[in-house]
Amino acid sequence: MEAAKRAALEEFCRVASRPRDVVRGKIVSLAGAARRCYADDRKLARMDDGCFADIMLSDGCFLLQFMASMCPDNPDAPPEADPLMSRAEVHTHVDAIARDILLLENQVPWLVLEALMEFSPHVPVDKFLALMASAFDVGNNPTQQALAGETEHDQPPPPHLLGFFHRRQVGAARTQSLRVPSLSSVSSTAVELAEMGVKLTVTKTKKFGDMTMSKRRHSLGLFGELSLAPVVLNDLTACWLLNMAAHEACLGATRADNFAVSSYVSVVALLVNRPEDVQELRGKGIIVSALSDRQTLRFFKKLARELRVGHRYYDVFERLEEYRRERWVWIAVHRFLYKNAKTIVAVLSVVGVLAGLFKTILSLKQPQR
Repeated sequence: MEAAKRAALEEFCRVASRPRDVVRGKIVSLAGAARRCYADDRKLARMDDGCFADIMLSDGCFLLQFMASMCPDNPDAPPEADPLMSRAEVHTHVDAIARDILLLENQVPWLVLEALMEFSPHVPVDKFLALMASAFDVGNNPTQQALAGETEHDQPPPPHLLGFFHRRQVGAARTQSLRVPSLSSVSSTAVELAEMGVKLTVTKTKKFGDMTMSKRRHSLGLFGELSLAPVVLNDLTACWLLNMAAHEACLGATRADNFAVSSYVSVVALLVNRPEDVQELRGKGIIVSALSDRQTLRFFKKLARELRVGHRYYDVFERLEEYRRERWVWIAVHRFLYKNAKTIVAVLSVVGVLAGLFKTILSLKQPQR
């Protein structure tokens, strides 16, 4: 990608109407601050500010130009008209590039990108993040409202692009403190929830942080409803989920509300113990996976073992435990009806036929008038 990075730098400077030395000088002045964004590393320690600034300049300009190329002002313009997309090593590897730019270890400090955007302020960051997020959506077809971007300029910027992407996918923060539920309350699979009368639904916001467990009002509170964000799972989105969880692990408990993606993955992992549970989530539209049922099950189970969870996770199972305590009689009845539904229908059908026969026989025995 080095040739493509050089082309991106040239195009960036052309659009910004600034010579390369001026842009580079700006990054050199930030080299010390940018270095402090990384953990101590021997290779980085041996690199002088000029060499380090060249790497930041090359990677930063490529990233910003890639955003501009993915979200052009004229979407009908042919790809060959774009200096970056016209290159074979770029347009044939868009998915690989999209994967790499959200790897935690590949992040360019936001202060570097912010400095570069002073020269070119119209980089469509929000629109690009919305386009990337559409990979998680069923149908992969972002709406015009989503493509308009979700600006959050009233909040302090995260340290890098992955941080922005994570914030966008999680949704609004929640800061309430909840007690940890007993272990007995965190053992329900998707099939077991269906037996209990808890319906799995898709959240309207499609944010990973907006998990809710509630009693359905229109059913007199007899039934429960567990809402989760839908997710398209493939090699690309699985990688993004893992890296958003890794970003949360780096943040740790430094924020009142954290581990939202980790909590989402952990909830799904608890809901799936068998391929049949994955099929249940597929049927509800929560998981649309390009992987097999067993591969999907393995992904969530393996990843969840490495994760910490937060308030959102405990909130779901606190309310599920409450539903169990209050509706234990109804749950027993519903479980019996759910497990024996086919038998009950068959018996009722036989009873209906027999009742019809008896009625016919009785009518034949009646004296004719």
